[in-house]
Amino acid sequence: MDPFGDGALDNQWEDELSIVEYALQITDTVIWVWDLESDAISLYPPSQTTFGDISDFTELLRHIHSADQSEVIGALETALGETGTYLTEFRLVRDEVCWVRAKGVVEYDDSGTPTRVVGVSKDVTDRVQREQAFTRLGEHVEEAETISDIGGWELDLETNELLWTDGARRIHDVPPEYEPSLSEALEFYHPNDRPILEQAIEDCREYGEPYNVEIRLITAEGRERWVNCRGERTQRGDSKILRGVIRDVTEWKIRDQRLMVLNRILRHNIRNSLGVVMGNADLLREDLDTLEQNDELPVEEVPFSVAEAQSRASKIKRNAEQLAEIAERARRLSRILERNPPMNDVPVWPLVNRVASAFEAQYPTASVRVEGRDVSVRGDTESLKLALNELLENAIHHTQKPCQDVGITISKETADRVEITVADTGPGIPTVEQEVLEKGFEEPLMHGHGMGLWMVNWLLVRLGGSISIEENDPTGTVVTLTLPAAPSS
Repeated sequence: MDPFGDGALDNQWEDELSIVEYALQITDTVIWVWDLESDAISLYPPSQTTFGDISDFTELLRHIHSADQSEVIGALETALGETGTYLTEFRLVRDEVCWVRAKGVVEYDDSGTPTRVVGVSKDVTDRVQREQAFTRLGEHVEEAETISDIGGWELDLETNELLWTDGARRIHDVPPEYEPSLSEALEFYHPNDRPILEQAIEDCREYGEPYNVEIRLITAEGRERWVNCRGERTQRGDSKILRGVIRDVTEWKIRDQRLMVLNRILRHNIRNSLGVVMGNADLLREDLDTLEQNDELPVEEVPFSVAEAQSRASKIKRNAEQLAEIAERARRLSRILERNPPMNDVPVWPLVNRVASAFEAQYPTASVRVEGRDVSVRGDTESLKLALNELLENAIHHTQKPCQDVGITISKETADRVEITVADTGPGIPTVEQEVLEKGFEEPLMHGHGMGLWMVNWLLVRLGGSISIEENDPTGTVVTLTLPAAPSS
């Protein structure tokens, strides 16, 4: 009733209803009332298009996507029987499929019996599609990170808050929930390489200089990996941030090192051996040519001795054998590194004893003692056997004593790491050999002489392990292989 009798209040109500109807239309929102006794559904505004001409719950249910019907019914049963409130999202199938978010409350009569459900529904198709697209993008990014061994990071320069992607966590062997500080993240890097990254980050922070460095990282599981770290400074609103990527380039690094070592072997070892072979062959041929030209000379007048000829032939044979050995070792290593063998639980004690017994049979003057625990590592039997063979071969060959004494100790220093130490009493591994292995590269004036230690290092890195070298007391070398322990060990 209009108290003023001039229709002003009615006009005001009509204006307000018109405003409400307009607001509902532009937001794709529908007010609905479901009468539980008659099953009828009333929709407002009348011009709504989301539900069309649906007039009861039974008809509505027919238009709800079959995969969503049980969830809608379950939410309504919970609202009517327990909570009194209703909230769900479902797909409505009409001319097109749209996503609807529905929210409502249950109304009761004086006896507490539900009489109707009143609520609102909104077309949220655009939002759901954006969320689905974002989820798909996230899955593609995660898949790309996994396939490429790459991860992302971001550092807020004002708060020093550091964010890692899942890919970065995988590279560091940390759980998905791990959130490091900047100082904790830097602790993962090899002590000799950490200053390089710290300086690069500082220059990027202060002067905006982007960086691109290759350095070593020690994961949470103790694996030594080569990583490529890139970073740049950028602006987000009023905040300055550093962001970048980290990529595991261990396999590429091993390939580069193999090419580097093989190039040095071609330039030095093979060329020197071939020089000896060719030089002695030329001398031997000259002697034989002289003998052929003077085949009637008495034996005492022959211009060379049989001993000289035998010596030259022996040098040819010895150097040819060395070349064949280099080729065979390179072939074995390439076969193992290129086939990417699966990781299994490898019992260390029986493997080490088999290798030790084989060397004692091959070298009667050698004594190989094995001590320690019967533990297993996670790795590949052939790779570990080849690494042990190289270390024992090196220890026995370089011990210039009548008897060669080598000790192998197996220990489990932590719950997830196993150590195998090979100790000899020889002259020790030259410092330059240790330095190039520690740096990860050779230089024209600083390089190794063989490929044995490089082979052991490559094999250990592929197994998720590492190698360290120390002097033995009073003489000799102690080489320690650190490997991931098998879960069952």
